[in-house]
Amino acid sequence: MKQKGEKRLKKSNEFRKVYRNGRAVVSKNIVLYYCPNDLPFNRLGFSISKKVGKSVIRNRIRRIFREAYINMEEQLLKGYDFIIVGRKPSAGVSFHEAGKELFRLCRKARLTSNQEMK
Repeated sequence: MKQKGEKRLKKSNEFRKVYRNGRAVVSKNIVLYYCPNDLPFNRLGFSISKKVGKSVIRNRIRRIFREAYINMEEQLLKGYDFIIVGRKPSAGVSFHEAGKELFRLCRKARLTSNQEMK
């Protein structure tokens, strides 16, 4: 059984590995970095600059995109590290838009097992 927090990227060297060895796909609101991790599950990390907004806004973006990721996690291929980097326009994104955008980026990167969003 996985411990709480095991599916998250926390340490700077984990982030560095994804940035250096991974690939990226870009949209208006976010940049999605991904890299194989040799584990039987995916891990997710966030990087949202203070330039995007104050802490309330940054945490809202994290919550929205984390929930969007959780909703589509079963459709993703396993064994990847993901980093979602928030951009300025993401401050006003809705949950529905976030889900569609994240799924579109994952499909563009060929990270989905099936090509339709449930």
